[in-house]
Amino acid sequence: MKQRKKRFLTVILLFVVCIGTSTILSYRNIKGILDDSYENDNRIVASVICNGIENSFLRPIMVAETMSKDSILKEIVKHDTQKEAIETEEYASEYLESIRDGFGYSIVFAVSDLSKAYFTSNGISKFVNPGEDYHDEWYKLFLESDKVYDLDVDTDEAANWSLSVFVNSEIRDEDNNLIGVCGVGVDMTELQRLLEKYERIYNVKVDIIDNTGLIQVDTQAERIERDYIKINNLEDYSDGELYYEVSDDKKLVICYMEDLDWYLVVQYEKDINTNVINVIKPGVICLALGIIVFVLYSIYEYKIYPDEENKIDEDN
Repeated sequence: MKQRKKRFLTVILLFVVCIGTSTILSYRNIKGILDDSYENDNRIVASVICNGIENSFLRPIMVAETMSKDSILKEIVKHDTQKEAIETEEYASEYLESIRDGFGYSIVFAVSDLSKAYFTSNGISKFVNPGEDYHDEWYKLFLESDKVYDLDVDTDEAANWSLSVFVNSEIRDEDNNLIGVCGVGVDMTELQRLLEKYERIYNVKVDIIDNTGLIQVDTQAERIERDYIKINNLEDYSDGELYYEVSDDKKLVICYMEDLDWYLVVQYEKDINTNVINVIKPGVICLALGIIVFVLYSIYEYKIYPDEENKIDEDN
């Protein structure tokens, strides 16, 4: 009787150990597979978002660069004095208005480097003075950057201080001398709607940051040019590749957008362990039910046929 009980408990223990070990190994294998699949899916989503954002800026960049090469605009900004700028104000306004209406941008501008006149479709908005007016610092910073064009987040004084992304482009004469800057402004709300669409479709958080980590575009306006996303050695991600980083409970895909000189950061907060649990949960439930049925049946058999074991023991 004691031998039979010992064998019975040993079989039960071995069964439970085997099932438990199998479950643990299955969890690890499935988690590894889902980790790889999850990372690949995240890279694909980030690539789609990155291409979409770059394409949304392609048109305003092309418009700004085309303006900068237009001989009409070069004639407008080449005047030396504020008096000459005022005399050409109406002509400049008509030209910029045609660009505004033709391409649908609310902000179209040109700045003369000689007279410092800031032309818009409504006329001369102001005469820029970076040394005295901090709102004009963008002009100085752009010229010092030696870039043909760049993007700058700022408020527009001529449009009720609305927040926009300005595409600035150099204007040079036939001798390659800098004579001004022109460009268009993309309303920030348009970009926010684009990011909101991606966040809703893919269940992610999307940000655009500069090379210091400062947020340039975000669906939450209060974070723009105020909050930072800290990414160590951000400059190492400037080769245009997609980089997958894991930090605490967040997973990031980082992509450098060369045409914008900005970085796209896509954040995924869903825990991969939740996916694994959801996948193996039905199997675990079935195994648990199987163990319960097996143990109950074994106990039933053990109690129903004890006499046979006793008889065997007596014969021995």
